[in-house]
Amino acid sequence: MRAADLHRLARTLREIALRATKNIGDDRVNAGELAVLEDIARHPLSTIRDITERTGLAQSLVSRITRSMADAGALTIEADSSDRRKVRVELTTRTRADIVDRAGNSIRTAIYDSTPKLSAEERGALEHHLAEAAELLQRGTGDSGH
Repeated sequence: MRAADLHRLARTLREIALRATKNIGDDRVNAGELAVLEDIARHPLSTIRDITERTGLAQSLVSRITRSMADAGALTIEADSSDRRKVRVELTTRTRADIVDRAGNSIRTAIYDSTPKLSAEERGALEHHLAEAAELLQRGTGDSGH
């Protein structure tokens, strides 16, 4: 597999994930926003620096995203009690529930919608191989995915 093929695959998989999580309407969040929300969901009460390090996004972008989402009521930003120069970020209960709910969706329908030329057997094999690839990557990187 060439690097270009991997990029194309990543783009296709992201589109399937967006369909599966129903992140396709007017309230769709972009990739940066999604990365920040997913990180905060996995690591409650993180600092901006923590989120920046884990997501690989620029600190200015993470700050802008968190402020915007706080203004929209999706998360809260509070001063760190041990260091007032830092802030801690937390999802609101509703946002957390929405993310957890959407993340739990099956990918089956999204795969079906994205691969109209495949047979049911081929789609089943694709779903199986994606699950296997995810397992190997999680084991190889030590990322539990949670």
